Amino acid sequence: MIDSRADKKRGFGERKLLGYLRTNWSRDPYSYGSYSHFAKGTDRTLVAPLAKPLVDRLFFAGEAMHPHYNSTVHAALESGQKVAALIKDAGYAHIAVIGAGVSGLAAAQLLTETGAAVTIYEARERIGGRVWTNHDLGPPLDLGASWIHGMEGNPLTDLADNKGIRRVQNDKSLTIRGGDGRRISNLSAPDWLTTVTDVQNSLGADPERLNLALYEKGDGHAGPDVIFPGGYAAILSALTGDYAVKLSTPVEAIAYGQKGVTIRDAGQAKEHFDAAIVTVPLGVLKRGMIAFDPALPAEKRDAIDAMAMGTLDKLYLLFDEAFWDDSTFITTPENGLPRGQFNDWMTFHRYLDAPVILAFNGGPAALALAEDSDEALLEKALATLERAYPSDK
Repeated sequence: MIDSRADKKRGFGERKLLGYLRTNWSRDPYSYGSYSHFAKGTDRTLVAPLAKPLVDRLFFAGEAMHPHYNSTVHAALESGQKVAALIKDAGYAHIAVIGAGVSGLAAAQLLTETGAAVTIYEARERIGGRVWTNHDLGPPLDLGASWIHGMEGNPLTDLADNKGIRRVQNDKSLTIRGGDGRRISNLSAPDWLTTVTDVQNSLGADPERLNLALYEKGDGHAGPDVIFPGGYAAILSALTGDYAVKLSTPVEAIAYGQKGVTIRDAGQAKEHFDAAIVTVPLGVLKRGMIAFDPALPAEKRDAIDAMAMGTLDKLYLLFDEAFWDDSTFITTPENGLPRGQFNDWMTFHRYLDAPVILAFNGGPAALALAEDSDEALLEKALATLERAYPSDK
């Protein structure tokens, strides 16, 4: 993951770029991607072995483990709560949670409410996992999760309501800009553009490698999508509890059996627990970053290998003033770059009262751009905006 400030002299014409924030989730050593998806040839039968507890002592939770939908924050939340209910019924008193993302925090909160002693191990220096609001440029900018997908019946809505967290429904207004700055009508836009914006950038994967039929029913909840003008991390305040958190403490090994679970961290410290919940992202499991003793059963390893991890990267640009259209979304299909690269933008000047514009790059585009230096990435982004909004016009 990279987040940086830009040289204030950068820009084009009279427009000055004051700063930028870049994500590089595929190279983040604590996630290796943004969220899970089902590749072509796979289906939801993978979830059962993926989430199956081992010897009723070692449990698994997270967005990838949800039985009906994945890749969302509400899936992570519900998965963590479901596993916590299973452990609560078992009556374990001393429990470890690996990962302080939404799933781990939700599980820890419920378990401490029953009187259990819970310790969370978190590799990062902060809680939240893939929920990450950054303030380096001034306004709160979400580097990971951005929306509550479907407000009706969504447990995240209840959490936000209870904490009085402000949400805004962003409209679907869209402007399509050609390479010479002209407006393009929806009917005249290239056929591939919607595939990039609605599939590749939504699921973080190559559309040709997805089992798209599994996503026809959406994210599990109806109603509008909303964003948090104050940052998505505000939702973490609804998941507090009487648990201990060990930040900057990656877990290297987990030994489990009928007598409990022993956790060994990167500093070689060991601690024994009655049970443990593993909530690390699927990408970490796929990389084998945690050694299990005994080794995970073949059906679980096969499910981990078959389940896929997608990537959606963001590049926020803060300018001295907004020069783009007054619509929430802007697409730029004629930028001279490979399809998927810098075709999809979201503006924030109406939601944050700041001249910020965001580029989405998902799936193969994100993986290709992950190779770029910050300088090279900014050059492509600024060249795209210069073509869409020529400074000499």
